[in-house]
Amino acid sequence: MSFIFRAYHAMARQRGMSTKTGLPTAATYVFVNMLRKLRDDFSPEYLAAVFDVAAPTFRDQQAGQITTVRRFDLKTQTFQEIEYRGYKANRSEMPGDLAQQLPYIRRALEAYRIPILELGGYEADDVIGTLAKKAAAQSYLVYVVSSDKDMLQLVNDRVLVLNPPKDNLICDAAKVEEILGVPPERVVDVMALRGDSIDNIPGAPGIGEKGSVELIKRFGTVEAALDRAAEVERRTYRESLQNNREAVVISKKLATIDCDVPIGLDVNAMKAGEPDIQALRALFTELEFTSLLKDLLPVVEVAEGDYREAKSAADIEAELSALPPGGVLAVAVDSEAQPQSKLEDEAEEAEEEMLPLSTTVTAPEPARCIAISAAAGKALTILAEGDGAASRLRDALSDEKLPKAIHDFKAAIHSLAEQRGIELRNVQHDPMLYSYLLDPTYSSHRLPDVALRRFSLKLSGNVAESADVTGRLASTLRREVEECGLLKVYHDIDLPLVPVLARMEEAGVNIDRKALSAMSSRLEHEVEIKAREIYQHAGCEFNINSPRQLGDVLFNKLNLPKPVKYGKGKTISTAVDVLEVLAATHEVPRLVL
Repeated sequence: MSFIFRAYHAMARQRGMSTKTGLPTAATYVFVNMLRKLRDDFSPEYLAAVFDVAAPTFRDQQAGQITTVRRFDLKTQTFQEIEYRGYKANRSEMPGDLAQQLPYIRRALEAYRIPILELGGYEADDVIGTLAKKAAAQSYLVYVVSSDKDMLQLVNDRVLVLNPPKDNLICDAAKVEEILGVPPERVVDVMALRGDSIDNIPGAPGIGEKGSVELIKRFGTVEAALDRAAEVERRTYRESLQNNREAVVISKKLATIDCDVPIGLDVNAMKAGEPDIQALRALFTELEFTSLLKDLLPVVEVAEGDYREAKSAADIEAELSALPPGGVLAVAVDSEAQPQSKLEDEAEEAEEEMLPLSTTVTAPEPARCIAISAAAGKALTILAEGDGAASRLRDALSDEKLPKAIHDFKAAIHSLAEQRGIELRNVQHDPMLYSYLLDPTYSSHRLPDVALRRFSLKLSGNVAESADVTGRLASTLRREVEECGLLKVYHDIDLPLVPVLARMEEAGVNIDRKALSAMSSRLEHEVEIKAREIYQHAGCEFNINSPRQLGDVLFNKLNLPKPVKYGKGKTISTAVDVLEVLAATHEVPRLVL
């Protein structure tokens, strides 16, 4: 479950992903990618996913023995007794948009043929610990895939912890001691002292990460530290151990993973198999994961198309004469270089994170060759330069009586009209606009993506193929747009706006550089003044734009309350929502905002 929550929070501060029906999908998308990367990086022979069961566990019964706990107040340097609300009482209810995605995450695991294990009365950690112990006893080398430090207590010569978010960090006993300062068998002792605010494990108040390691290194176990508390020189540590023995002992029990729960190890059931492609395709289609769908399909040429190169104007005439009455000439343009934009690359990675409604137009590449298609399965390619065929093609493209279809009309205007002097007239169909009208939540409406979604085809990039598929998409999507009652929007707004936008992009924006320079200088001066004010309140200078340095000032130097969530690299979060809460009690976060 920890990986599901990590997947959820990975996208929590970015634009949410959802299907066109409003179903949230971000956690599912990230989880599936994490799972795919794990399989690709390690090719595990055996694999299983372990889920928590939404029911009380034996730890809830253990924690019931505690009624009150003490908290150390940094300001008064005294211990305060408060009511203990129970194990994991500080955890908020699972977000509704994450709960909606759990069935789809389970479907993904099933489609990848990964067994799902769970056991009532126990947590997933206990099931993992038990299975790891049993597998190690049968001489298997076990990798526990987790980013939770709790799992490091399981490490031994046959059990390792793999942390994918940390660049596939593999933790053996030496790495555990490097990270936590103690060997794996002493991890629970350290955890018993420092406690866990998220799981509401009380620990010893006033003894944090540094103090817990020092005490366990000195005394060996938490029991020994409790028995010899009088020898501890630091007063707060000594009094905390002396006054919280019961809470610390219970904390160790709560932090200890039970490796003897009643569950059997069936290694054969965990054998990694080939994914169920049909199930994955159905799932990814339902969730509108276009980029993931691509990886499920082989490179497919469009069914043995009759694609030829024009040698003369007569070839163009023959293609045009093949147009049926009321037919539309499909056109595709192949520029000198058409690399996928960085924006589109990022959009594919984050799927619905952003909507690249347009790409930045900077010095558009001239058309190298053009393809036309008068009927499905046929297309003719013509070099854009030269006489003969090229001249006849230019006349056809400019013919106001000849209806045309082209994917991304605006890009074609830049490549043809502005670079080759070819004016496209009577463009009636733009499948890219149709696609956006029908599915506005998709991140990409490029021809390969629309062809994949609509026809399950993975295009090769051949310009003749593009013309052929453009014609097919135009008729298919046109019908759907009409059925959805969107033709008026298309004809009255979207299509007429394309040439306007193209002219705007070509003209650009007139900028007053002098005014911008003055504005920049003024803003830099204001920022400098604000920074000095922040330094004065913080009592030191630091890089305000560094989350790590800002967090150090807020939570270590100023001792402001730490949030329960973390940013990248396990850095305590300094996100806007965190700063907004802190701003109510201190000037520094208010000024930073």
